[in-house]
Amino acid sequence: MSENENIAIDEQTAPESVSKLSRGAKIAGGIKEWFRKFTVKLKRRPMNIAFFMLIVSSLVYLFLLGSISQAALEYAKTGVPISMFINTLFCILVLLLFMYAFPKRSKKPKIVMLILTFVFMAVLFALDILLFVRWTAAWDEACKLFATTETGAADKAIREKYIYNAINGVLAHAILVAIAAVLTATYPLYGKLIGKINTRKNVESTEIKEAIDTSAEV
Repeated sequence: MSENENIAIDEQTAPESVSKLSRGAKIAGGIKEWFRKFTVKLKRRPMNIAFFMLIVSSLVYLFLLGSISQAALEYAKTGVPISMFINTLFCILVLLLFMYAFPKRSKKPKIVMLILTFVFMAVLFALDILLFVRWTAAWDEACKLFATTETGAADKAIREKYIYNAINGVLAHAILVAIAAVLTATYPLYGKLIGKINTRKNVESTEIKEAIDTSAEV
């Protein structure tokens, strides 16, 4: 077999192997490029990590709002409904304050808005702990009362699900808000660590070769 025939065979088999490699390389390259762009965005705005945690905290509270509302109505005499109303309102407003505190076109935060954001976070945390303590104490007293009545077991089963959801919900919300506050206060520190990550896009040798070949043809 001559050298020209060997070249012809290689040219026929090459496209299939190249296409197989290019598909896998394209997927891997796409995932790598997504992470690179994501890291670049975090370098520019590391406070987005804290904002994401704050969004998660608000979603957790709002998703459990049905159980929290039932618990507030159950123990309305303890002044819980007004606390729940303020908590619900503040968990939405704090997101707006955070966005105003860190405008996209400004490298430095707005101090007044940032202070208000921390104030709202502190109020949310305090009200969550207040609701958690009051509902836990009220539920313990209710369980003692259920034990002395004939329909106690049935009444306990009816209330048990939403009470536990409400108690665990406000506790989880308090923890997430506290984490968001810590991340907001320390974003300059972990922002420097993220800034050390290499996000430069390396040009492959094959891409350079193709660019040279193309320029040579022109």
